[in-house]
Amino acid sequence: MRMVLFAALFICAASALPARSAVLMPPETGYSATRIVKTGGNEISGKVYSQGRNERWEMSVQGMRQVSILQHGAGRAFLYMPDMNMAMTMNTADAEKYGVSDVFTGVEAEEAGTEIVDGEETTRYRIPPTPKNGNTETMVWITDDGIPVKAEGEGSQGAFSMVLKDLKRGPQDASLFRLPDGVTPMTMPAGLPGMMQGGLPAMPLR
Repeated sequence: MRMVLFAALFICAASALPARSAVLMPPETGYSATRIVKTGGNEISGKVYSQGRNERWEMSVQGMRQVSILQHGAGRAFLYMPDMNMAMTMNTADAEKYGVSDVFTGVEAEEAGTEIVDGEETTRYRIPPTPKNGNTETMVWITDDGIPVKAEGEGSQGAFSMVLKDLKRGPQDASLFRLPDGVTPMTMPAGLPGMMQGGLPAMPLR
């Protein structure tokens, strides 16, 4: 995934750099890729599409197809299950109850150097642990045009990671970021915020 020696040199050099604050927001750049998330001993892989701060992630969880759609401008998120032709929704107010409102409003981070990741020039950021993010510390690697291509962290449930493969920049069809015609979403019941995030632990990277 990365050139280990080159990365190690950057990590050593970056440790002496002063931290600079930033607020991480979803990218405006249109792209598609395969997102691979490893957490709790499990791996979730699926196609991700992003355009204008909207995102769609198609995945399979325990044999069931799921599609998460985030509409950052509208402050809404949907979980669509094609096999059941049903969907659930979470708006900004609902997200606040689960402590995941940062998905919509951005996450504060500290700049921690630069690095080449799979041929992409990136800036590495540290997201410090807070009660709001479950006391999880995350490192995220973001390209100059705002695409999060890699993340690693350690939380209460152990280590997790995310990488993008086969990244392709370009405009994405607007229909990808809407529910199919005829599907009326229900309000998401309590206890499902983890599903709503598509298995990716409290990350601003969508």
